[in-house]
Amino acid sequence: MTSGVKRLDTMLGGGYYRASSVLITGSPGTAKTTLCGAFAEAACRRGERTLFVSFDSDGSEVARNLVSVGIHLDKQIRRGMLKMISARTIIGSSETLLVKIKALAREFDARCLVIDPVSTLSRAGNELTAHGVAERLLDWCKNDDITLLCSSLLDEPSSQQNGDNALQVSTLADTWIHLNYLVQSGERNRALSIVKSRGTAHSNQVRELVLHESGITLADIYTSGGEVLMGTLRWEKEEALRTAGELSETEADVKQLRLNAEEAELLVRIQSLRTELAAKRAKKTLLTHTVQSRRDETARGVKRIQKLRGADAGVKVTSS
Repeated sequence: MTSGVKRLDTMLGGGYYRASSVLITGSPGTAKTTLCGAFAEAACRRGERTLFVSFDSDGSEVARNLVSVGIHLDKQIRRGMLKMISARTIIGSSETLLVKIKALAREFDARCLVIDPVSTLSRAGNELTAHGVAERLLDWCKNDDITLLCSSLLDEPSSQQNGDNALQVSTLADTWIHLNYLVQSGERNRALSIVKSRGTAHSNQVRELVLHESGITLADIYTSGGEVLMGTLRWEKEEALRTAGELSETEADVKQLRLNAEEAELLVRIQSLRTELAAKRAKKTLLTHTVQSRRDETARGVKRIQKLRGADAGVKVTSS
């Protein structure tokens, strides 16, 4: 099933497996919620009811904010395919949160579940309990054939190394996508990589995550002198390559025109030589006919002379 981002599907070797668990990790502002929204919209378009649990913002705010990147969750809410649940309506321990989420998903008959971010569970109780709840959440989704997509906020250097704070969902998830920043030349750009994806021929490359009002895409990054180029630097590199390609095409076109002109000149010369050859052959043929005519005329003259002289037929008369 599609992730909602075409190039991400390509990186994943086709997309997410149904009833799998997907984890998206990253620091604040790396577009975790955006990828969650893209997945939810794609699921609703397929006709799969989706429950979106947001612990960071009100559901209406999430839907409003995602419009800026071409994701329209409000349409799916009106269609009855998407249900947004805000953190304000679900409070309590991690155990209580799990029970309420399961009840809401079953009540809505959800086939896809989005939790943004799942790391909130670790703040609703002790670490051991939160990890156990995360395990049960993933097991329950698999047993009920529900595709789970959850984000996890990384705000500590150690958490960025471990993956997802105390929950350690990264060790349980089928697919783990990591988002991070690359700051260079006064710009902060987002990068996406797939840490793991069980059962898929996923890419090991890093891609630049580009957000635009028309949607989300992933751009190829360039390396120059051992440095990764993103944002403006990547654009400048692409422009340089494009300009070089256009210059090469122009040079090729000029060479092609020059060769065409030389070919046309050769064809004219060949035609001229053919005409000259035909004229020479005509002259040669005319000369041959003229010589033969003279010979024939001379032979006829000799015969007339012989007849006039009454020479014997056996006597050969020569003329000087």
